[in-house]
Amino acid sequence: MINRILVGIDGSKPSWVAADYGIWLSKKLKRPVVGVHIVDIRLLEGAFLEDLAGFLGFSEYDDLYDKMKEFLDKKGQALLDIFAKKCREEGADCSIAEAFGIPYKELANMADPEDLIIVGKHGHHSKFEEVFVGSTTENLARHAKCPVMVTVDKFKEIKSIYLAFDGREKAIKAAKYLNWFAKALGIDRINTIYIADDACDNKEIEEIQKKLDEVLELKYDLIVRSGEPAEELERFIKENKEFIDLFVMGAFGKGHIKELILGSTTSYILRTTVVPLLLVK
Repeated sequence: MINRILVGIDGSKPSWVAADYGIWLSKKLKRPVVGVHIVDIRLLEGAFLEDLAGFLGFSEYDDLYDKMKEFLDKKGQALLDIFAKKCREEGADCSIAEAFGIPYKELANMADPEDLIIVGKHGHHSKFEEVFVGSTTENLARHAKCPVMVTVDKFKEIKSIYLAFDGREKAIKAAKYLNWFAKALGIDRINTIYIADDACDNKEIEEIQKKLDEVLELKYDLIVRSGEPAEELERFIKENKEFIDLFVMGAFGKGHIKELILGSTTSYILRTTVVPLLLVK
């Protein structure tokens, strides 16, 4: 179910953690890993360079474009060389690629539906994300054709997997994806969590168990909590972060209009997670 593993490399600490996961998964799953660096063209736009030239005391900024582009290109190549060396030292099958563009768009376009993308939760230019309209990670998760794994600040081998399951289409896809993914990692039992309404009864839980039995080929333990899904999942993850190596969700299950009104559980967990998160499309 995974042909390639694409890792976003931007030089930030989270991106090197993502690289560690990419290399580890490459060896475990016997799939090639590709280190990808995207030079953000928004850093080369006129307004940005004009402000930079003014800050540096330049009266003209025409020459600054070429110099900035060359600098960003060399920086990207240096980062990819570090990644390639790390891959070779750890015995992973790897390659590298660089492109110019808007990072989430370029990375999403590079990936096929059968690939896996891994990125750090916060990139090197995360402080500019509000200026650039939206989170690179969230936009990537929305636009990618394949699953996206978001890592946090520390690498940890994946031995314990938790699946958020509500019985809907996206959650069912995530459960089916785990049938192969977990088994490929040598994991035959996972934990599932269902967030019920306060008025939840036994019949509702039985229905969830029935759906899990239909779609999961793995053994599982079902955890049931009640409350507002996004807040309760956030609370659960933070309370159990020491035991969760990977938290899995179906990505963006609500329609865009409903998200505008009520918000997205996926977006909320993306912003608040303290453990690695796998979003299945």
